[in-house]
Amino acid sequence: MHAHARPVRDRAIIYLLLGAGLRRAELVGLDLQQLEPADPDRLRQVKKARLTGVRGKGRTSRTVFLGRDARQALADYLEYERPGDAAASTGPAALFLSAASIAARHPDGRMSPRSINTIVSEIGRLHDAQMLDPDRKFGSLRPHDARHTFAFQLSQASGHNRAELERRLGHANDRYLRLYTNPPDDIAAGYVEDL
Repeated sequence: MHAHARPVRDRAIIYLLLGAGLRRAELVGLDLQQLEPADPDRLRQVKKARLTGVRGKGRTSRTVFLGRDARQALADYLEYERPGDAAASTGPAALFLSAASIAARHPDGRMSPRSINTIVSEIGRLHDAQMLDPDRKFGSLRPHDARHTFAFQLSQASGHNRAELERRLGHANDRYLRLYTNPPDDIAAGYVEDL
């Protein structure tokens, strides 16, 4: 792991990228006040937790709902790791903070996009080190790969509902919506395997 590993925080970050389809810039731009509810105990209990006012490309703003795994991971982060890092911060209350022990930390403690790249890349590297089958390795893993995975799964779960994809992903670009509603070749090949 990287020098200042924060396993609970990193888990919450991955669940938000993969389970909510956030862009890297959206993730680092989140403030604690956007999380409803922001209390760890309530977050573990509710089913309709959300992030409000998520700022996307083109000044779009959307609400992002959080699935069970994301809620649990965020609650753990808020309870066990964030309080120590928050004590060393000034300014707006960023949701995700760098470890207080990092010398080059921003005064407000907000994580940088580069930190997100490092976390995701390290998780990909650890995954690949455990995989014996080369076809199951990720290779270079990037934060946006998680967004594409979320979008494809959301498309499947919503019956390819274009309005839901637009609303949850924060854009209406036809090229991207086609990408998310069309499966990758390995999945498409599986559709015809037993026909």
